[in-house]
Amino acid sequence: MILGHAATTLVARRASPEMPWWLLFVSAFLIDIAMFTFVGLGIETMEPTGADGPTLSNATVEMTFSHDLVPQIGWTLLAGLIAFVVARRGLFALIAMALSLGHWLGDLVAGYGHFVFGADSYPLGTDWYHLNLPAALTFEAALGALCVFVFTRKRAFSLGARAGLYGLFAALPFAFLFI
Repeated sequence: MILGHAATTLVARRASPEMPWWLLFVSAFLIDIAMFTFVGLGIETMEPTGADGPTLSNATVEMTFSHDLVPQIGWTLLAGLIAFVVARRGLFALIAMALSLGHWLGDLVAGYGHFVFGADSYPLGTDWYHLNLPAALTFEAALGALCVFVFTRKRAFSLGARAGLYGLFAALPFAFLFI
């Protein structure tokens, strides 16, 4: 859901054009930033299991502290706090929280399986990255197309700019089928 998460920042930018792009991206990717930090520290794991190299569908992942439901409550609040401390604007905090929560919800539909808190708790999500990668990427592409549509609707974007945005967010996700 990398491109899908990035696409959601377009809708947020449309809602609040004065919110800095960097803050939108930090908010949308906060739990991935946490995950890669935790993987680097050995707290969480993400390892390829396929003989042909790493792919989305052959990775073993354990993301208890970054992507499970209980910690997500804290990550959502932290995203809002960061935005509020940086900008002192309640709207920015709400948008940051929506982006963080939206990341998690998107992952439930098209990502790795999540849990309430830890692998021994109740499983959540489709785990489509393992079970149905084409469906996951189709969801991500559809989300990307919707976000581009909302962002560009009734605005002066050249045909090339629109095509580029649709290509990036609605077509490029399918490249992950071949990686």
